[in-house]
Amino acid sequence: MSRIIRSAAFKRQLIEITSGYRTRAGSKTALKFVDKVNVGIRFIVENPLACAVYTRLENKEFRKWSLQDFPTSIFFRLDSDGTIILEALYAQRMNITARLPKA
Repeated sequence: MSRIIRSAAFKRQLIEITSGYRTRAGSKTALKFVDKVNVGIRFIVENPLACAVYTRLENKEFRKWSLQDFPTSIFFRLDSDGTIILEALYAQRMNITARLPKA
């Protein structure tokens, strides 16, 4: 099984988005969102190369996987040793390339 690293941005965004769903739509929707994130992460771990390359920044390939039932995508990259680095969760309508980490 691949090693997974959740970046600080990914963790923060997961908390913020989940909290927003809880506030606006209730706990049931927030829990469904967290479940869909976990389903997405499992897919990424099992099939990282099946996820589309979103962009390349500073010799790093960022890939994305869109969540089912939510307008959010998981952005990640593969390290040279096969580690999966979950970089961010973004709404699909944002200017995502400008927000991805450059370093």
